Amino acid sequence: MIWQDWSQVLGFYLRQLRKEDVSTMAKPALMIRHQINLGFAVVLVLALLTIFAVLEWKVKPDLIEQRQERISLNQYALIDLLDAKLGQIELLTSTIALKGTNLPKDEVLFRSLFPPLFNNHGDPTIAGGGIWPEPNTFTPGVERRSFFWGRTGPEMEYYDDYNDPDGKGYHNESWYLVGKQAPNDRCSWSNAYIDPFTKEPMITCTVPMKENERFVGVATVDMRLDGIADILSRYGKENDGYVFALDANNKAISYPESAVTFSPYRNTLLTATELELQLPWLQEALQASQSLQDSRLITIERDGVLNEAAYVHIIKYPQVDWVIGLVVPKSKMTAAADSMGLFLMFAIGGLLLVVGIIAAITARNLLGKIQQTTTQIWELIEGETTQELTVDNMNEVGELRHAVNAYGDKLKSLLTRLEAIQDELVQNEKLSSLGSLVAGVAHELNTPIGNALMSATSILGVKQEFVHKLEKPITRDDLNQFLTHVDEGTRIVERNMARASELIRAFKQLAVDQTSDLRREFDLHHLVNEVLLSLRPTLQRLPHQIDVDIPDNMQLNSYPGALSQILINLINNALIHAFASKEQGRIQIYATQSSTDLVHITVRDNGAGMSYDVRKRIFDPFFTTRLGQGGSGLGLHITFNLVTGVLGGRIEVKSEPDKGSRFTITIPSTAPEHEGVSGQNSV
Repeated sequence: MIWQDWSQVLGFYLRQLRKEDVSTMAKPALMIRHQINLGFAVVLVLALLTIFAVLEWKVKPDLIEQRQERISLNQYALIDLLDAKLGQIELLTSTIALKGTNLPKDEVLFRSLFPPLFNNHGDPTIAGGGIWPEPNTFTPGVERRSFFWGRTGPEMEYYDDYNDPDGKGYHNESWYLVGKQAPNDRCSWSNAYIDPFTKEPMITCTVPMKENERFVGVATVDMRLDGIADILSRYGKENDGYVFALDANNKAISYPESAVTFSPYRNTLLTATELELQLPWLQEALQASQSLQDSRLITIERDGVLNEAAYVHIIKYPQVDWVIGLVVPKSKMTAAADSMGLFLMFAIGGLLLVVGIIAAITARNLLGKIQQTTTQIWELIEGETTQELTVDNMNEVGELRHAVNAYGDKLKSLLTRLEAIQDELVQNEKLSSLGSLVAGVAHELNTPIGNALMSATSILGVKQEFVHKLEKPITRDDLNQFLTHVDEGTRIVERNMARASELIRAFKQLAVDQTSDLRREFDLHHLVNEVLLSLRPTLQRLPHQIDVDIPDNMQLNSYPGALSQILINLINNALIHAFASKEQGRIQIYATQSSTDLVHITVRDNGAGMSYDVRKRIFDPFFTTRLGQGGSGLGLHITFNLVTGVLGGRIEVKSEPDKGSRFTITIPSTAPEHEGVSGQNSV
């Protein structure tokens, strides 16, 4: 079976040589239909690459730039919207400041007139507000006389807490002090803060009150930031992203609430530093916000909220010294370009496909006769026919057929010679294996048979000497001595002949295995020992060492002949190639068995190793690095076919120059059944 397998492979290899020989006749190497198909494919690929290049280097950057300009315009439009919102509060505060300055200083008048103004028709964005006169200006002799209203539902409620004489005094607050230096016609906005009573984020607008250019107090309106945050949130969603905003003190006014944890019991807003910890992908944008003068675009590799690459456009809002950042997915920026590219690729690709179909139909008609000729030629090559090609007209096709007929005659004679060489190589490999086996038999039997012969000769000598003694009277001691010599000699003969019988049995089993496809159960350790026994004459002449580490009772139901041939080939491969320039080498053979009933057999050497170029071709037939020096190039090819075919396994090799080689064979403990293999010997 072994020789049949590799003979079939050799036949296939020879057929490949036939194809290569035939293919070298035609020039150019590519057929016309292939050239047409290749040309069409090249045109299609070049067209698609051109579209891709134009999109990537021109269209997409231009569209992205336009999209960025749109976002920038949207950002300024957002600022205009915030200006309008804050402008309403600023106008209301200025109106209250003007009335607080011009009205008579009457407490009853103030407490009845101003609540509707602060309420502003129930505007929910206004949390409260007040009029804060300078000490002793509203009522002489009274240092603290302020009027503050806070929202309670739809109405405003008056609070007198800031007039407490034991309190800090409103005229020492930062929002009051800023009004002393502020112009009359504009609002001074505070930084964002959380109101200690309502726990709501808000900002305060402060407008000074002046009489004849003399500062007499301030008017304030407290504005909730919920409305601003809602505007920013809607703006982010309209752009398929989200918005964050920081005030002048780097406090977070707006942020993606789904990704940020904020305790409702805090008395302060989140800082930019705290926001960085929870939104690390915005670190660069948040840090850039601290020194931003106008606007800037930043790219994020992966945004944690959008789960993709994104752009961050940050812009300065000078009215309140805020920084507003809009985060949009990068895919939205490039969606138009991608859609256009897909459309162009489908359109141009479809057009080219139609053109290609028309060209293929035309070429098919032109190449019909050539295709028919080619089919007949391949039938001749594959052996499906031995008839010569018919030549009708001596045109280009006729000349081709005539040349093929002439070349076919030459090729037939060449194939006959190759087949003869093939048979010779098979016989040489077989005789080489049997020769090694015979040498092993002769070498191993020499010692026990020699010892038995020596003992038999000694018994014969003792017997002749005893016969001479019988001519005279003998003593009991003479008889006992004779019997002792005979007993010892016969025991020696028996032991050595038993050893010879055991060796003959082992060699007989190995010979049967190597020359048949018999499947049987066997012990792996015992089989390896039999293989090494057959190689002992060769190994004893060499200084190399072989170590075996295989557990006892590792039973296989497989093909011992194939496995023996594999081991012999791998050992010989190491002796011939790995140790060619090494004085003393070492071969290790060890095996393990996994829980999935797979057996792993490893043959490892510390020899010369192999380069990548050699390693990738070692299983090719007739490949050898020692051509003409004892290497046929068939050993590892046969090994590969036996492992993957007969034994139903796989073989792996790891090797580097000067680091040795390791062949690992993985086979099932129960080999697969093969058609035609029955358990009968077939030599």
